[in-house]
Amino acid sequence: MKIGILTFHSQLNYGGVLQCWALQTALERMGHEAVVIDRWISKKNSYLEGGYKTWGWKGWLKFLVKIVLGFGVVGNIIRVQRTKKFIHENLKLTPYHFEKWSEAPKELGVEMLVVGSDQVWHCGDWGDPRVYLLEGAPEVPAVAYAASFGMTEVPAEFEEMYKKGLGRFKAISCREAEGAEICRKLGYEAAHVVDPTLLAFYGEKREEEGERRDLVCYFLSERLEDHWDELEVFAREHRCKVRVLLDGAWALPLPCSWARAKGWLKGMRRKAKAFSRVQVLDVAGPAEFLAAFRGARWVVSDSFHALMFAIINGCDVRIIRPSNEVRRKMFARIEEFAAHAKGQLIADSVGAAVESLGKERVEYDREWIGERCKESWEWLNKAMG
Repeated sequence: MKIGILTFHSQLNYGGVLQCWALQTALERMGHEAVVIDRWISKKNSYLEGGYKTWGWKGWLKFLVKIVLGFGVVGNIIRVQRTKKFIHENLKLTPYHFEKWSEAPKELGVEMLVVGSDQVWHCGDWGDPRVYLLEGAPEVPAVAYAASFGMTEVPAEFEEMYKKGLGRFKAISCREAEGAEICRKLGYEAAHVVDPTLLAFYGEKREEEGERRDLVCYFLSERLEDHWDELEVFAREHRCKVRVLLDGAWALPLPCSWARAKGWLKGMRRKAKAFSRVQVLDVAGPAEFLAAFRGARWVVSDSFHALMFAIINGCDVRIIRPSNEVRRKMFARIEEFAAHAKGQLIADSVGAAVESLGKERVEYDREWIGERCKESWEWLNKAMG
């Protein structure tokens, strides 16, 4: 069967791109022909392109000023190009693209749609969930796999929209238990399944490439300049490299406070040291992200997908408890794995996380994860029938 995947694939976020690739991989292993519906999240594909195509002369002037001052934006351009390269080499995109369903062709060229994973049904902060609830979409049978609401409840004013949209699916599954509960409250049964990255890659045999000694840090909300000292200390004490991945380019917005500027400049001086053990991978695309996790012994992050790839690669991992409200609402998905782990998977700060590494190793409940993956595989395989 030819299946179209509708998700957040056209963006710079590592998890967003990789979960799409994983779902495509899983569907192909089930014997289907999978393509990715090339739906752009934003006008002119700015979530992927970095917004460069939308700049006027003022935007380009600011860009040049930042380059002259050394504010890291060139690295972001390299990351954009590497991400686009990964997408075009690994995702099988449709020949058409669109932002709204009214711009899409009437014939999508697929026999079924699979919506998800990621926060495709979130409303309030970004995106338009109606697209992923198939409002205005061509009448093609649809299944939701590991779709996420990114919130613990649906605002009352949107309930009818969600009820109507969920009715469009022949089978529904969610990545978080809270998402499945939201569906039930709206009158629909939903399975609780694993993220596509685990579905496709957990348990794969991997070739070891020598001893893994690196600490990989991937920060979505944490500021690197606040943690450089403790990372340097850890690197010296363990005679290892610390490789830091960031959600965006390590660029300082202008104007900014003097205090923040000093912190950033201090960090840049350290970054420029020829023998610094802390390396900022600010030009890394998805391929470099995967390589970093394959070579990691330890992982410290505030990211759900960092946890997924740490588990896949057998890394000793610590996840930072979120400090902002949006990420706190989604933290139960981390706590679920922590409840099935031996050791302190969750840390209150980067300092506490780094300090615990080497003292004890967090062990995953591999039997529980394997069973969850098996159940999710069987659910998806049955839903496609």
